Amino acid sequence: MSHTHNQRNHARLRVGLTLTLAGLISAAILVAGTARLASAQAVGPSWSITGNLNTARVFHTATLLRNGKVLVVGDDEHDPSLKSTELYDSATGTWSITGNLNAGREFQTATLLPNGKVLVAGGFHFPGGELNSAELYDPATGTWSSTGNLNAARWSHTATLLPSGKVLVAGGCVSFVCNTTNSAELYDPATGTWSYTGSLNIARDGETATLLPNGKVLIVGFYNDFGSLFPAAELYDPATRTWSIVANPNEARSGHTATLLLNGNVLVAGGDFNSGQSAELYDPTAGTWSITGNLNTARGAYTATLLPNGNVLVAGSMDPGGPDDNGFSLNSAELYDPATGTWSNTASLNAARGAHTATLLPNGKVLVAGGSDACCSPLRSAELYDPGPNQIDEAQFFVRQHYLDFLNRQPDADGLAFWTNEIALCGADPSCIDAKRINVSAAFFISIEFQQTGYLVYRFYKASYGNLPGTPVPVRLSEFLPDTQEIGQGVIVNQPGWEQLLENNKQAFAAEFVQRSRFASVYPTSLTPDQFVDQLFMNAGVTPSASDRTAAINEFGSATNTADTAARARALRSVAENSTLAQQEFNRAFVLMQYFGYLRRNPPDPPEPTLDFQGYNFWLSKLNQFNGNFADAEMVKAFITSTEYRQRFGQP
Repeated sequence: MSHTHNQRNHARLRVGLTLTLAGLISAAILVAGTARLASAQAVGPSWSITGNLNTARVFHTATLLRNGKVLVVGDDEHDPSLKSTELYDSATGTWSITGNLNAGREFQTATLLPNGKVLVAGGFHFPGGELNSAELYDPATGTWSSTGNLNAARWSHTATLLPSGKVLVAGGCVSFVCNTTNSAELYDPATGTWSYTGSLNIARDGETATLLPNGKVLIVGFYNDFGSLFPAAELYDPATRTWSIVANPNEARSGHTATLLLNGNVLVAGGDFNSGQSAELYDPTAGTWSITGNLNTARGAYTATLLPNGNVLVAGSMDPGGPDDNGFSLNSAELYDPATGTWSNTASLNAARGAHTATLLPNGKVLVAGGSDACCSPLRSAELYDPGPNQIDEAQFFVRQHYLDFLNRQPDADGLAFWTNEIALCGADPSCIDAKRINVSAAFFISIEFQQTGYLVYRFYKASYGNLPGTPVPVRLSEFLPDTQEIGQGVIVNQPGWEQLLENNKQAFAAEFVQRSRFASVYPTSLTPDQFVDQLFMNAGVTPSASDRTAAINEFGSATNTADTAARARALRSVAENSTLAQQEFNRAFVLMQYFGYLRRNPPDPPEPTLDFQGYNFWLSKLNQFNGNFADAEMVKAFITSTEYRQRFGQP
């Protein structure tokens, strides 16, 4: 393969921003946050080698799974028929082989779906060429299964998960020699099928796709069929399924990166040829572009990762082109600070690489894997970027993590600014900071958004099944997380239309919940409405008022059985939303969410010292003793200062 062909291929790589439990929480020991803060300042940013991939890879994808592992898919350029895939475990720093793809591929896309599965679509297979096949990876079984075929075989395209849960695939190459396309299509996970949507205004490959806070998708940059670059951008509107041209960027780009910043702007930087050192910002509100600080080094086919503190880490490079092109991969890295619009060099990678992947891990570190070395050979090596001091001590990171852990979404700009400012108002007063962190943390559980999503899911399980056998809780983390994500999808309280969206989500969730095999086996349709409702209230541990019981039963009208699925869903909601149930389970759910939210595990799971519910029962007793006052009970403080929680994000 020629240097020129390599250079163009490198530019087409889609490097997505794919966004350890250790130690234990002790009921007897509380470690002061201020002492931790002081000890955390000793170490600066650094890169460290982690386990090697089982196979050298380039033009691959890396996807962060809900279990915290990273799924790597795709081939190296010398063996594009390879079907193997593998997982990185950040807890052990090791790689393990998982299920084989049905078809080997490179230049594919990989998208984490709301149900936790990964959709891999299209790509290039040697010697056959472009692929229209797609398949799903199930982390629960470690296996791949075929799903519906794309309408157009394509590679070097983009894939974007929309707020609706569908996946938008756009552009790419539709032939062996890369004739570009302007077609776009949508994947529906509910049916496993693809359907065409509005076409791009310009045929593209080598572009980036960024989901904006308003739900639209920004496409930037492209090659045309003649290998030329043009400074063109456009927006996809899921509501109308159409594309519209927006203001042109200042530079023509391909092989660049596009990163959604915490303030809602998009940072577009680097790329092949003369754009390799420039950077600019897109403002979705104004629809305009503005120049920002230049990179210190020209880069193409590199990675850009939004760090939890809002800065952007860029690492490596390959063939940026233009007058500064050295023709080799780079080991340098730098940071973009949105507050100042400037770039600063940070610690260098251990190995020069380009066309690699970068994945932000739950502990705040960045995993860089594979790629091509300075001699254009694929790499097996992987390494970790450690930003330095424990990021959980930074107010903005602390708040952002609560959005992820309790609301299962990225923060909205207004909410992030408000809660961060609550802590920042303390200045350097350590006692004030400690108190504010506790109050801000508890606010996420108490918030309307969580009460109407996560806590409602908890009550669905309580009303349906009571507590799990031999335990004081009704739901496991593995059940709670996907259901909470489903019921809260797209909901941001106080944003336009949030109440109707939440109501729609509740209705859809209830309808789906009552059709699950577990629910159907507990509640056969032969039950009368009275029996159905009475069993729900009994499992909930609630003696309903006559009016509450009658209202739930009346959902079935004059029916003598409970075969009506819609009525079953409404009746279950009526019981799950019962005010008495919400009140009596509040403290129990509050304690359970300390484990689910902060520690990301069930109460009896390792590293719980006694592997049972002693810790849970201790904190429930304390919370009850102080009449639900979490501050006086020191419950929230214990969890957010625990070694187990802090080690999720770096050094204790």
